[in-house]
Amino acid sequence: MLNIKIIINNYNGMAIETLNGQQKTKEEKGKITYTQYGFRSAQKSQSNPEGIDGYLNNVYDKFLEEQKLDEQGLKDRISKLKAELQQEKTKKNDANAEISSNKRNKDDKEKQIEELELEKIDIKNGEGEIGDNSSFIIGAFITLLLTMYLFVFYSSSGYSAFYGIKQGSLGFINPNVFTDAMNKGGGVIALIILFPVIFLAMGFYIHVSIENNKKLNLENKRSEYGIIGSLLLVTLIADVFIGYKISQGVHTNNFNAGLTNETWKFKMIFSDVNFYLVLVLGFVVYVVWGFLLNFVLSHSYLKTENEKVKLMIENVNNKITEKRKELSDIISKIHKFESEIITSESKIQEKEKDIIGYENGVIPINISSLKGSVGEFMGGWQNYTHGNFYNEDALRLNNDAIKAQSLWLTNKIENLNSDN
Repeated sequence: MLNIKIIINNYNGMAIETLNGQQKTKEEKGKITYTQYGFRSAQKSQSNPEGIDGYLNNVYDKFLEEQKLDEQGLKDRISKLKAELQQEKTKKNDANAEISSNKRNKDDKEKQIEELELEKIDIKNGEGEIGDNSSFIIGAFITLLLTMYLFVFYSSSGYSAFYGIKQGSLGFINPNVFTDAMNKGGGVIALIILFPVIFLAMGFYIHVSIENNKKLNLENKRSEYGIIGSLLLVTLIADVFIGYKISQGVHTNNFNAGLTNETWKFKMIFSDVNFYLVLVLGFVVYVVWGFLLNFVLSHSYLKTENEKVKLMIENVNNKITEKRKELSDIISKIHKFESEIITSESKIQEKEKDIIGYENGVIPINISSLKGSVGEFMGGWQNYTHGNFYNEDALRLNNDAIKAQSLWLTNKIENLNSDN
């Protein structure tokens, strides 16, 4: 039944008319905001929650009116939706292509992991390769010879540095070093035998430090080079001291023999070939020997069978761990692109439905925008209630109004979905 009543009240000089049992002012129909309308609606109803449904229906009608477009605006909206639709389809196709590519990579990684697992089984069954032994044999032979050389070098050079240099001797190479030492007593014999051991021990400790760094690298920890650097520095200082003493001794012998008229001065060391020979034949050879020693002592050939197997399995496990990490990254990418496809499909359906609606004169309802408009209305309603009632009454009235608004909005959205 259609009820039409003429002016029953005035608000700020504006006429209010009743249409289908609902009061609307001319300003409310066109110009006032949702927040203002909520404020005035609460004022008219004295914040009575039971009357809020009728005002929300007015909000909905106003919202629909705002969604209407003229002919050009309608064409622009359809064109924009079609462009967005094409963009989402392209995005979906790109995601599908990425999924296909990553699935191929996933299959490859799984196959590589399977092959490594089989390799690990072969190692446990004694079918794994233990490496090239020829390089070990050559390296061990050279290391042994260099060890003997360093022993003789540091015995001879150490004796010369501590006990002086015979006339005509080069100092760092004394073929009669052990005979001369025996003539000086047992203590000197012990010194020239044990003195080279100091350098050999430091070289061995360099090997230990290198091995410790390898373990730290496997644990993804930072390598420590302080000990290695310190040992090399101590060896260099010792060689410099030995080289200086030998150069000084050779020069003194030449002076005593009348081969030179200059007495020894410190600066002569920089032009004395004997000093540089000691560094090259001592320190440089020592460094080479140290790294060769590490190569030989860390070679799998010297490991027991169990240690070899353990080492090989550890290497394979490290490879498997790396491949599994790569596989996990690939699977994460696949899930990400699958999620993007689901989102794109939802947007594609929504935009296709909106396009059909606009083309057939049916205005699609943007739920988020509708909720925003209702929220603005409720903000004005609550502002009036808080400003015109005691706190407890205002809180109770607003809570009841929010419950009524939530129920209205839920029903409205369900009706919209069922209509679509």
